[in-house]
Amino acid sequence: MTGKVRAVFDCNVFLQALISPGGPAGSCVALSFQGEVALFCTTHIIEELRRTTSDPRIRAKFTRITDAAVAAIIQNIERVAHFLPRVPATFTYERDPDDAHYVNVALAAKAKYVVSRDKDLLDLMDRSRPEAREFRRRFPTLEIIEPQQLLREFTPKP
Repeated sequence: MTGKVRAVFDCNVFLQALISPGGPAGSCVALSFQGEVALFCTTHIIEELRRTTSDPRIRAKFTRITDAAVAAIIQNIERVAHFLPRVPATFTYERDPDDAHYVNVALAAKAKYVVSRDKDLLDLMDRSRPEAREFRRRFPTLEIIEPQQLLREFTPKP
């Protein structure tokens, strides 16, 4: 695992990978499945993925999300991810308490990134916001980024 980018993907990154395997989120998930990214996860994240992908409205809208596709992505996550059995609640997020789990997993794993498209999480990187400045002060080594930003880490520099 030395030298690999350490990351936590939020549930929606996995969901987007199911919907569009060739898109940015799908490419990030593929990098983790290929061992290029050290992926950190918890059973809580897997349970959220199962709940989200079993929602009939999601299934009706995105026909690529099938029982077989969900089972395959979860099996691959379980194959490659480093699962943390306990995650201390170091960070709380009043604006969206559920999002705090991803940050706490990243902090416990000493990950460099939380990869997300969730506006509540991404706003923690917006230095014009007081809560973001406080977040950066407390956790200067953690970044919350979109999938495209993670992919840039793997783009050869000219």
